[in-house]
Amino acid sequence: MKKILPILFVLSLSSAIVKAQCTPPGELTITGPSSGCTDRVTAYTVKADGATSYVWEITGTNTKTQQSQTQYNIVFENSAVTIKVTPMNGSCAGTAKTLVVPVSPTPSRPVISQSGNTLDANTSASSYQWYQDSKPIAGATAQTFTPTVNGTYLVEAKNSQGCNSFSTTFNFFKTAITEDAVFNGFVFYPNPVTTVLNVDFAQAYDLSFMDLLGREVLQKDNLRGKQELDLTALKRGVYLMKINSNGKTAVRKLFLK
Repeated sequence: MKKILPILFVLSLSSAIVKAQCTPPGELTITGPSSGCTDRVTAYTVKADGATSYVWEITGTNTKTQQSQTQYNIVFENSAVTIKVTPMNGSCAGTAKTLVVPVSPTPSRPVISQSGNTLDANTSASSYQWYQDSKPIAGATAQTFTPTVNGTYLVEAKNSQGCNSFSTTFNFFKTAITEDAVFNGFVFYPNPVTTVLNVDFAQAYDLSFMDLLGREVLQKDNLRGKQELDLTALKRGVYLMKINSNGKTAVRKLFLK
């Protein structure tokens, strides 16, 4: 028994030394947005002094990718995301930290249409910002916007939670023809168009499409209301779309890509 006691003492002392050598990492910080928007990819990074590795626990999303020990990329879905991270120094754990990220829906993507010389975002949002050639236009913060010059425009729609979405670019052409105000109600989108052009007009109307040499390449007659026009037969390029209604005429520029 006297021989066993020294052995137990040594083992106990060794255990105490090991515990004393286990130095937990310092306080953990999680860096990333405090709120999210559906279908958006967001990076979260962590740091703790003295940490050699990190244990991540992420719930509320099925799409997450670990970029490194200190970073995860997360795709927000339809529920809040919980991020819990424990810093480690070898086998010695530090104090875990948890971040709960509320998620809000992203607004519907705006689809710009042109009515007369006015552009419409065609989506409901809390705020808007119009851009010309990718630069924000001062004061252009309504759902509709009337450009003063030809160019490429797009619009950003944002909801009350700060989630946003952008339209595709729209090529605006201000015709030099003095046209009747009735054509302010003529709507067409998208522009540029790839295959199907949507047009809408309350009056009976005919459409003719001309290339830049003035040659008529397509004619659509006896139309009324909303129509879907298949343009796959046309070559890619720029066209003038002439609208005739009750003896009155208007022209719109159309980009086919």
